Amino acid sequence: MAIEIVCERCGSDEHLSGVRRGEIIELTCARCEITWTRDPRPHCARCGGDDMEVVPHVIVEKSRGTQMSIQGIHREYKCRVCDAEELAVKRDVHLPERLPGSQ
Repeated sequence: MAIEIVCERCGSDEHLSGVRRGEIIELTCARCEITWTRDPRPHCARCGGDDMEVVPHVIVEKSRGTQMSIQGIHREYKCRVCDAEELAVKRDVHLPERLPGSQ
């Protein structure tokens, strides 16, 4: 999921510039000349915490006939507090047990 960044005052997304200051990004809108900070680290939408873990999900498509090929890997962030049960199931491989459409 892409993050849409717009000016907090005027809603512009075309007149923005940013400077990294450590782990924080300082954004400036040239249109209305305000400055604000944004923390780019992922946060849990439920609890607001920042103790997150990356869970890779493969993106597969048919490349030749019925042959399934990995097209990419989507990185999903899970909260170590809210998603603890799901994260307890360890996956040591990036491939699922069975690819959709395989025989």
